[in-house]
Formats: sequence, structure tokens, C-alpha cells
Amino acid sequence: MSKAASCEIAESLEKNMTAIKEMLGNSSDLQFKEAGNHGFTFLIVYISGIIDSDQLEESIIPSLASFDSGETHSENLIDVLFKNVLTVKETRKVNEMNQVIRELLMGNTVIFAEGYRCCIAAGTKKFPERSITSPKAQRTLKGPDIGFNEEISSNTALIRKIIRDPSLRIESPENLSSTTKVSIVYMEGKADKEILKELQEKLSKIKMDVILDSNYLEETLTSSSGAVFPLTLSTDRPDVACSEILEGRIALIVDGTPFVVTLPTVFVQLFQSPDDYYFPAKKIFLKRLFRIFVYCFAVILPGLYIAFTIYHPGLIPTNLLVGIVTQRELVPAPTVVEVIAFYFLILIITESSLRLPQSVVFTVTVFAAIVLGQSAVEAYLVQPMTLIVLSASYIFSSIIPIYTLAPVSQRLIIIFMFLASILGFFGIIAGILYYLLQLSSSRSFGVPYLTPIAPFKLEDQKDAAIRLPINEILNNKKTFTKEEEDRLKNE
Repeated sequence: MSKAASCEIAESLEKNMTAIKEMLGNSSDLQFKEAGNHGFTFLIVYISGIIDSDQLEESIIPSLASFDSGETHSENLIDVLFKNVLTVKETRKVNEMNQVIRELLMGNTVIFAEGYRCCIAAGTKKFPERSITSPKAQRTLKGPDIGFNEEISSNTALIRKIIRDPSLRIESPENLSSTTKVSIVYMEGKADKEILKELQEKLSKIKMDVILDSNYLEETLTSSSGAVFPLTLSTDRPDVACSEILEGRIALIVDGTPFVVTLPTVFVQLFQSPDDYYFPAKKIFLKRLFRIFVYCFAVILPGLYIAFTIYHPGLIPTNLLVGIVTQRELVPAPTVVEVIAFYFLILIITESSLRLPQSVVFTVTVFAAIVLGQSAVEAYLVQPMTLIVLSASYIFSSIIPIYTLAPVSQRLIIIFMFLASILGFFGIIAGILYYLLQLSSSRSFGVPYLTPIAPFKLEDQKDAAIRLPINEILNNKKTFTKEEEDRLKNE
């Protein structure tokens, strides 16, 4: 049999059953049922566990068992079933066996009729799903306490619940090579058409059989950029995703993951917390600037400690320097080795706490942080000042509201420690200049990463590093300044 012929649906129910078993490997969850009446025989095929069994038993099987064609001619039996008999939503006709397999794997029920080379796919999918719970990645003191789950239809419904606007668009690209469903969500008239077109083109070029998590798309879409900071925003909060969509950004929803990706993303966004909008503006007026300052200080603090104690001790106040030198006398390892080794120890403790059972996490972390740290100081393996600096750096870097910045801060801390150990304070200055240049040259889908600070847009400062009252923000129409637009204006 040729490949083309193998894709065709046979008139014989027995042949169709055999073909499906061969293509799906005769899986144990593949189910076949026969039904019919008045001389008509139907074959019902489905995969147990991923369909709505109530819909099958109460709607499809009784409808086929009691079907009476009356004066209907045999040549349009499938049309009669499709239009008048089956009342299941999302019913469609299928003409190829490959499409039949796809419908079965999507959780639909396929109905064959003896003597016909086409069949009907009834929308009965009902995959196991987790109930809607609180968001885990972005916790807030005030505001909505609801998060996305792994079901794409539930996630789009949560967005629809918040944005009840006819301009909201939800598209599912059909040209993806992956069997995982992906939806593009945006506001018509607000989303940049060029960015949308670029995103659609990039998605069409992705070659993946299955997309297990939204990070698969994030990493692939931004792989050509060497930026250290994330160029997309990932969130498990519907209010955050809807806020980004209403501002003109585009959201990507991947079936099977509770995290929604929004783009384009700029640097200031990474320091904006959802509860910034749930408290009066006067209480959080400078809170974002404070987060940026503390985060940057946390990144360079261990490097500054190395630089000042090794290369520039004369810049340290005398009383503090005497205390550091006194602690230094009995510690065998050099300061650089001591700082780097214990910082990696902190990272190991953090990583292990993520893998341990929840019931023992608290015990292990307390033991590691208090007992191990105290014992290391008493055994003269580390200076107390070193532990204070590293602990402060770790805690300060946790002020960020976006969890994807955590691995970035860890990487930058290590880099600045190495720079400080080689060049001292000058190495730190060189590192700061390098990353400032990288930030200024980075683009997220054509949008400068430091927008709206560089290029500076006065009207967009209302909700950037500071936040003004809500009414002033809502009345301000945001636009994405792209490099090409600036170049054309200058010309």
C-alpha cells in the first residue's frame, strides 16, 4: 500500500479499525465501540481518559443507536449526522486517516459509518486538569489571588473574564510543527502589527514535536540575542497578563503550562510588581526606584567587598578595617577563594531546598543557614564579615518581583566577583560599563530595552521607574518606540 493510500479512510469499518490500531500501536487506552440501527452500522473510536465520558454515553451513543434515516439517501448519511443528529460542540468532517489520528490524540471522538470514505470528529476532549489556585511565582499582599493552570482553554477564559472587549483577539497558529496548542492573544488596534507579524513568522519556523513549557518558546524566540536580561516576561497571574495585553503587548499561551509569556519586554518591567497598582500611588511612588537600586547594589556588593579588602583597604574606615584584619588572621583561605566558595555553598543550599520534600525544607534550610554558618565561623573557615556580605547580597537580590531575574543576579554576582579579584574597583567599573552598553544595545522584538528611559519619552514616565495616580496612567496611551522609527524620523 502506498503512503498516499494509507492516508485515506476506507469504506470498511474493519479496515479503518486495523489502520488506527497500527498507527497508534494498539494502545491499551484506545477504545472501539459499534452502534447502529435500521441497517446502519457505526464505529465509535476514542482514547479513554482524555474524553468526556458523560458526553459520549449520554449524547453520541444514544443518538447513533436511535438514528433512523427515514427518506435520507445513503450518499448523504454523513451530512445528516453532521448537521441534524450529533449535537456535540465542535463537530467536523474528516477525510484523511492522518487527521483522524490527530483528532483522537486531541481528545475527540471519531465516528465512522460503514460504506463511507469520510467520518465525523466530535469535540469531546476533557483532559485531566488542575483546579485554579493561587499564583506561586508572583505573590502579592493585595489584589486578585488567582493564577493560571495547565489548561489553555481555562487560561484564555480567565483573560476573557477580565478583558471583556470585542477588540481582544485570540489566535491559534495552524502552521506550527508542534502538536501542542499555542494561542496568541492581543488587542486589535493596540498591538504593534510589525511585532505581531515578526512573532508569527518566528513561530512558523520553530521545529518542535512537543512544547512542554512556555520557556521552550521564550528561549527559541530570543536565542539570536546575547542579552543577559530576559527579553520576554513570564507570569502565572491573569491580572499581570491582562495588564500587559491592554498596554499593547502580545501574550503567548502554551497548552500544558501555567505560565504565560508577554512581549516585547523592557528593563523597567522587571521591577514592577502587581501590587504596585493595588495600593495608593503616594505609598509606592519611589518603590520601583528603590528596587532597582537595591538589586544593582546586591549584584556588586560581594565584588566591592573583595575589591576594598584586597586592592583598596585604604578606602575602608579605620575601625572597620581593624575588625576585618583581625578576623582575617586565623582564616586559612584567601579572601577571594573564601567569598566565591561560600557563595557557591549558598547557591547549593538554595538549589537543594527546591528539590527536597516540602516537609523537610524548613529544617534543612535552618540547619544549613544557622548551624553550618555558625560552625564555619567557629572553625575559622570563614570570616563573619564574609557571611554578612554574602547573606546581605542574597537577601537584597530577592527584592525583585519577577522570578526570572534570580538566575541573572546569580550570574552577575559571580562575574563581578571575578572582575574584582583581578582588577579591583576598576574591574567593577568596567563590568558596570559593559552591561550598561549591553542594556542600551539590546532589543526586544525591535523595541529598545531601556525604553522609555533611553530613548527618553516624557509621557511614558508616569508608569516607568515611578508610578503616578491610576487615572493619569490610564489616560496615557503607550506606544513602542522602535529603532527603525527613530532612524526614519532623523532622516
